[in-house]
Amino acid sequence: MADFVLYEVINTFDKSELRQFGKFVRSPFFTHRSEMERMYAFLAHCRYREKALPDKETLFRKSFPDRPYHDLLLRATMSDLCELMEEYLIWQRLRADEVAAKLALVAEFRERNLSKLFQQTTRKLQQYLEDDSVRNARFHRKMLDYQVEIVQFQTRTVRTGELPLQDISNSIDILYLAEKLRHSCTQISHQAVFKTSYVFGLLPNVLDQVESDNYLQVPAIALYYYCYRFLTEPVSLLYFQKFRTELQQNGHFFPDTELKDLYLLAINYCIRKINEGGEPFIREGWELYREGLEKGFLLENRRLSPFTFNNIVAFGIKLGVYADVEQFIRHYQSFLEPAQQESLVSFNLARLEYKRGNHNTALRLLQTADFKDLVNNMIAKTLLLKIYFELEEFDLLESHLDTFRQFIRRRELSDYHRRNYLNVITFVKKITALPPANRTEKTALRTEIEQAEVLTEREWLLEQLERK
Repeated sequence: MADFVLYEVINTFDKSELRQFGKFVRSPFFTHRSEMERMYAFLAHCRYREKALPDKETLFRKSFPDRPYHDLLLRATMSDLCELMEEYLIWQRLRADEVAAKLALVAEFRERNLSKLFQQTTRKLQQYLEDDSVRNARFHRKMLDYQVEIVQFQTRTVRTGELPLQDISNSIDILYLAEKLRHSCTQISHQAVFKTSYVFGLLPNVLDQVESDNYLQVPAIALYYYCYRFLTEPVSLLYFQKFRTELQQNGHFFPDTELKDLYLLAINYCIRKINEGGEPFIREGWELYREGLEKGFLLENRRLSPFTFNNIVAFGIKLGVYADVEQFIRHYQSFLEPAQQESLVSFNLARLEYKRGNHNTALRLLQTADFKDLVNNMIAKTLLLKIYFELEEFDLLESHLDTFRQFIRRRELSDYHRRNYLNVITFVKKITALPPANRTEKTALRTEIEQAEVLTEREWLLEQLERK
């Protein structure tokens, strides 16, 4: 299939949109060009029957059946059809948003001096806003637009009396804080992953007013305010818990797409805090995952990503709720891609059985797992070395450590993963080589493990050192 913008757009249409746009392109209001109708009819025919979209010569023949091939004419017609599709997409979005459509209509009535119609429509618009179940930043933007329309109308038609200018001023402040806090949370989350730096403009100067001026009564501000606070404060658990309370009490004011982003933002933060040793965030992350599953936010087309599946198991194991973890694995394995199910289930059951102390069962499960994912492979190799160490199979352990080190050196890994797993290997070797009853070397090694900058198995290593 040729790489055309027109083809890219039409490939996103579902069958309902294909039918609707067919009416659109056949309407004489939008176009009188029969070649565009024929072109679209053939493209829609291909899409309905799930055939590949045609090459240029075939499309030209279907669009201009009585003319010799002319490339420039074909491209111009395709471009015009694509522009008509863009108009349709604009119309479709406006039609789906009742408030936005009514705002456009009241603006027209105001500019045409149709006072009666303006007032009738603004009353309907006010009712739509009052009945709207969503109270996010987009809602407050619509409220501001509505208030501005009222003031502009009254300025032209009412000679005396007060104008609702204070309402506009309040709405501007609310909208600024809601939008700025939301965007700042995204910035902070992004800079934590990509090691970049952002400037937050006026926000730090007005944060104190959020609490003192009762802006926390506005869900679109409160939720992102607590989110911003826990992302930026060194002692963040209190703000995180306030965020969780706000999410439970007022989450219904936000659309599912926005709630999903909030859940993922909070979950990713829990993962970072746990990696830093933040024990209270284990339960917080586990509960967020459970809520996200119950509400369906973590499923895409009824599929659960391997990353999410592994993380949920990891949180549950850290929390020690082994029965719940096994129930999760058994219930949600069917939500994984079929090709990944057996391997991921074996891998995660192995992690669970290891924590239950069933080392031989864990070994057997690890042998049945096929690790195509590099990170999962390294987690499994780490689990294997822990089992060998705890079973005192030191010959197998030594061979495994050497193989593991070679594996790391031959793979393209992030600096974080490379440093972490090489540190694990190094410290395991040092513990096994530690002379008995040598307190000085043991103390020095403990300090070295405690001060290592990147080390996910710190707790386990210190535990094995104490048992040495």
